[in-house]
Amino acid sequence: MSLTVFLAFCILGCDFLLYVLFQWIYGEKHRNHARRSAARREKRRTLSGQEVGELSVIPFPQHPMQYRTGFF
Repeated sequence: MSLTVFLAFCILGCDFLLYVLFQWIYGEKHRNHARRSAARREKRRTLSGQEVGELSVIPFPQHPMQYRTGFF
């Protein structure tokens, strides 16, 4: 009986430590990402009510190879 309770507490302790680890790794990034998304969404709402100015085309980069992943 006491071995069963001890193992149950050990498993719960390991689960808690895994939960804390995942919150520490992913919690802050998700929160900052959510704030940026909300800011973008709010900016889009304010811009949608205004007159849209002149549309522009984004120029193609001069050296596109340096922007690719794995190019050094």
